[in-house]
Amino acid sequence: MRSASRRTWALLTVALLFAFYFIWVHFNVPYIAISTTYDGDQFLVSNIEQEAWSAKSGIRVGDVIQELNGGPPAENDWLVWSGNIQTAQNIVVERDGELLPFDFSDMSKQPLSFNLTIVPIMLFTLFYLFSTFIAYKKPDDKPAIYLILFFMSVALGFLAAGTGVRGDIFSYLFMKICILGVPVIFLQFLVEYFRLRNIKVLPFKTGHLLYIVIAVWLLLEWVNRTKTSIGFLIGSNFGIVILFSVEMLCVWYLLVRMYAKYRQTPHGSLLKYMIFGNVGAFAPFIILYILPLALLGKQLVEAGVAASFFLVLPLIYMYLVASRQLLDIEFIIGRLRYYCLIAIIPTFLLVPLVGMLMQQQPFHSVQWLQSFLVVYIGVILFLYLKELLDQKVRNRLIKGAHRYEQSLEGFSKKVGNVMKVHELEQSLAEEALALLPISSVSFLERDTKSNGITLKKSYGPFVFQDILPQIRYGTRHLNVGEYLRTVGGCCYVIGQSQSVQHLMWISDKDNRMEFNHDERVWLRTLITYVGFVYENLQLIEGLVQDLDTRDSEKAPPWVLRLLFRLSEHERRKLASDLHDSALQDQLLWYRRLESLTNDNLELSEGTKAELMDIQEGLLDVIHQIRETCNELRPPFLKEMGVIGAVGDLCTRAQLHANYTINFQHSEFHNMLDDEYVLTIYRITQELLRNSMKHSKATKVDVELFHDGEKIRYRYRDNGIGMEQERLQSSFQHMGLSGIRERVWGLEGDVEFQTALGEGLEVSIWLPLPQHGTVHQAI
Repeated sequence: MRSASRRTWALLTVALLFAFYFIWVHFNVPYIAISTTYDGDQFLVSNIEQEAWSAKSGIRVGDVIQELNGGPPAENDWLVWSGNIQTAQNIVVERDGELLPFDFSDMSKQPLSFNLTIVPIMLFTLFYLFSTFIAYKKPDDKPAIYLILFFMSVALGFLAAGTGVRGDIFSYLFMKICILGVPVIFLQFLVEYFRLRNIKVLPFKTGHLLYIVIAVWLLLEWVNRTKTSIGFLIGSNFGIVILFSVEMLCVWYLLVRMYAKYRQTPHGSLLKYMIFGNVGAFAPFIILYILPLALLGKQLVEAGVAASFFLVLPLIYMYLVASRQLLDIEFIIGRLRYYCLIAIIPTFLLVPLVGMLMQQQPFHSVQWLQSFLVVYIGVILFLYLKELLDQKVRNRLIKGAHRYEQSLEGFSKKVGNVMKVHELEQSLAEEALALLPISSVSFLERDTKSNGITLKKSYGPFVFQDILPQIRYGTRHLNVGEYLRTVGGCCYVIGQSQSVQHLMWISDKDNRMEFNHDERVWLRTLITYVGFVYENLQLIEGLVQDLDTRDSEKAPPWVLRLLFRLSEHERRKLASDLHDSALQDQLLWYRRLESLTNDNLELSEGTKAELMDIQEGLLDVIHQIRETCNELRPPFLKEMGVIGAVGDLCTRAQLHANYTINFQHSEFHNMLDDEYVLTIYRITQELLRNSMKHSKATKVDVELFHDGEKIRYRYRDNGIGMEQERLQSSFQHMGLSGIRERVWGLEGDVEFQTALGEGLEVSIWLPLPQHGTVHQAI
């Protein structure tokens, strides 16, 4: 596998060397781009590219070429053969009987071409950054190598086009090879990517045959051109364009056919976005630039505008490298909508600066559109990279930057394991006392019929009689999550039933200051968490009390299954409510704060900087709430099946853990019940969480097999382990009790084995669903 890694980095090194060569040509060879006609006596200028140095210097259509590079134009074989002047050191033209010399030898005076220099270099830079990230994440992955080769062919081919028009033979040949090779390389990527998933894309060796077809095409074109080899390179591009278009149509047809076949599988979404990526990237370039240029001699849009659509490719395919399964592409698209909105203002500020840096005549409308697209997409990519860096390094650089988000994450995990009301209240009090500078938290109940107030539990000093009248009459019409300001603190409504209102009183801050914005947002979100589950948790607690058994007995499996179903229902409801209420409120307040920061010109720079810090904190909270929603309600479980779900969970855990995860399994062709999939998923989730928090393991093995009668699940790590007699006392704080009860709920068996220094091993046997069987893949 190391050889594959070396090949990947060798490929990137060679691509970088090619890019350096093309960039060197860009800045050391003049771009003249003059077309001429010969009337039997003299060469007349018939057309000039608007971005060429010749056009910027003042050469006009109708001028007569008198000298080219110090000699008569008739002695220049290239001009005689092709009728084009692609590059030159100096030109003398005759206009109205006057000889006008033009010197192009000083390269420092050459104006930069937006379409042929700036856009290709920016495009290559972005594609190269994506490719290096792929190589870093998947150094030994064969499909990743083809994906990198695909990216580099697109970027280098476009970069070489800007040097080929300067008369560089190697660049022109390289561009043609890339044009024909890009669709074939992508097909090879599809073959390798889906081969790992036991899906045949093309017949055997078809990819090699396509490479042979391209080689034969180039050879025949060479033979059928003029006797000079140079004719092969600068002749009409009509045939190459047609072949490239046919190749891309075949690629699109293949993707559509695969989508029609596999749209009901986990690969359906992946193929849908592949279709969107390829059509969105190449269709504008083919329809608006290549075909009009080949058929009509002029393009509908400039090359830079058409090539800007290539940036769709890394945005679509980038997520493939992070996991062998489909990532949450819906979340990525959602972030894209948000970034597209906030990127508008910086784009309008940066585009005029691009025009100033060009140091040329005022932009035409097309050039302004080109600048806007490039800068706009660049800002969006920057925002994605910033979010990635925030997740990776911000906690290390800024102490306490995410303490509120981390608190919400930790509390949500506690809520998932809490089964009694008093445990929920205790967890809430501990969280508030630990994070807020307060001294007291108390829980009360108000009888809605008699209006009587009862103190349930107090953590810290609490003068009940002083605030009793305020609470009795002030909380009557409050809903869950609302609060009443009282003497020395605030009283929140955290639960509501038909006859009882549940309240939490929090003392003022020790320094007598008001709660700041972050504290208020955190507290409101925490109260929202509790309010969603309070009532149903009371119902569950009452049901458990009614069905409580002696210590020597286990609860009936149907009871455990019912409890876990209710728990999962509450998780889904909590995730939905968080997304539709708390998250939307966060976004609303963020937009209002952003509007205040940007529109108020009277704010000082210091105040603006503080407001920007608060904006970043709000974005972090918004991201954490989304992550919490995904954990409470895992996406794609039903669509992916048990193997896909557990595999995706292991892959995502691998990104945040310091240990390696090896997941071995046999295929389950018939989908298991959602209850089985969710049970195995939650068990794996809890065990991986424990390994990250407690075990200090460096390697984790997860196995999932079946023998036709039972499902066999085994988890094993090489962590610190513990003494066997301590295992029972560790059940609660390690979540092992919940694992055992989930297994009992499906009438299965579970066995825990551990020893000090020998890690933890969990073996589970579950009976297969009675309504169907599971067949192992051959």
